[in-house]
Amino acid sequence: MVSGPEMARVVGEFEVSSEKRKETDTRHHENTKHAQMAFARDVKALTAAMEDMGNPFCEKSAVNLLVLDTRDLADTAVIDTVNQIENLGQEQYETYVSERLVNQTKPIKDPIKRNNLPLFSRPPVRERSRSQQQISSLKSDCSLFSRLYIASQIRDGNLEEFFEHENQACPPALSHMGKLRTGTKSDLVGCLEVLLPSQETTSNPTVHVIILDGAALVNMLRPGAAKTFSDYVQQVFSPYVLSQLQHVSRIDVVWDEYFPESLKAETRIKRGKGVCRRVEPSSLIPGK
Repeated sequence: MVSGPEMARVVGEFEVSSEKRKETDTRHHENTKHAQMAFARDVKALTAAMEDMGNPFCEKSAVNLLVLDTRDLADTAVIDTVNQIENLGQEQYETYVSERLVNQTKPIKDPIKRNNLPLFSRPPVRERSRSQQQISSLKSDCSLFSRLYIASQIRDGNLEEFFEHENQACPPALSHMGKLRTGTKSDLVGCLEVLLPSQETTSNPTVHVIILDGAALVNMLRPGAAKTFSDYVQQVFSPYVLSQLQHVSRIDVVWDEYFPESLKAETRIKRGKGVCRRVEPSSLIPGK
């Protein structure tokens, strides 16, 4: 038999647990108000992006991987991951079945090697800094010289002849860390001026054509109140070019092009990579 006080205690605990159960939210986490508001906000943003730039499934660019809202282009390593990840997973699955189930050369508890692939949330690893490359090169040279010097002493080699040969794949006089050394283009001005015949300069020469550097114009002309690239062209860039056309009969605007095997492409690699973004008329001008 259960006494009266014991029964009262059990009833009280049951009532308390019932009240807590009523206060507990048993809904799925995606059915909460905050989750529904965030989902509605994302749907509106996706709809606005599609209405702005068109159907993403009709995109003609088969090489680039584009973020709809920011127009940022994914890194080439991330694109390679998207293109190869299915085949890589299939190969690893077949290897797992073959080694652990069919041939039984490895135990089934043997861990699988993790794939450290470049992803959207984990960008590819950048190159080492210049100081790290110099330290690594010095260590490699020190190790190489010590081994060659010991071998030369044992074989009674000639030290003068020993130091006459290159010990690196790329000559240090022409390259630095395996990359071609570049000079200063302004140093060529003095050499070229000597080759030109002297001419009398006039204060107002007759000019028929003006050649403008497009990249220099973009850095010279500030956006001002323009918010998008379309506003920048209509309010700043085009008016300046048209104002220069009043004095001449022709204007050529020249833009840089980075060929894969050119010196300019090498300079661009040295400067590093930033966020690659597709420029469209409705795109916002970045802060920098």
